[in-house]
Amino acid sequence: MKRIVRHGQRQRQAVRALEDALEPIEEALYQAKEAYWSAVESGDPDAIREAKQAKVEAATRLEETRTWLRREAEIDKLQTRTIPRLEEILAAPMLVKTGKNDAQEDPQARAEVELTLAAAHAELDELTALAVPLRRELEALGGVVVGDPVPPDLPPDSADVTVPSITVTSRARATARKDG
Repeated sequence: MKRIVRHGQRQRQAVRALEDALEPIEEALYQAKEAYWSAVESGDPDAIREAKQAKVEAATRLEETRTWLRREAEIDKLQTRTIPRLEEILAAPMLVKTGKNDAQEDPQARAEVELTLAAAHAELDELTALAVPLRRELEALGGVVVGDPVPPDLPPDSADVTVPSITVTSRARATARKDG
């Protein structure tokens, strides 16, 4: 069965903001590509080598920026949605029906959610470890990285993720009908 994914207004705005943020970097890549093809047409090996190097550096910078933004968005998602939701599920009783009017705690379901929560915490720790050095480098270069949420080992206002990821699914409910 194919899922229908609908994008909300906030997600469309986030995609536009991301495109706007990446526009100068993409433009630099396009200019580097044009310079490369001009160098190829000229036939000068030194110009081709330099233009190719500039093109590779521009492509690398674009991919590193995209990777960084994806990583920051994933950190934000884990901190603001995934982990709090799993903790909320664990805070409530997890019951399974045992009789017509009876229910009891389901230890297997609780164990599965606890395992998922532990995996989410491990993923958050791993992503944070990857993000911290880059954030520190940006701050050392004079960049200002601001906003919430902040991992525990960073100073306040050191993480800004403006790319929320929203996925809405729609499911049709089928009702059983008895003819007769």
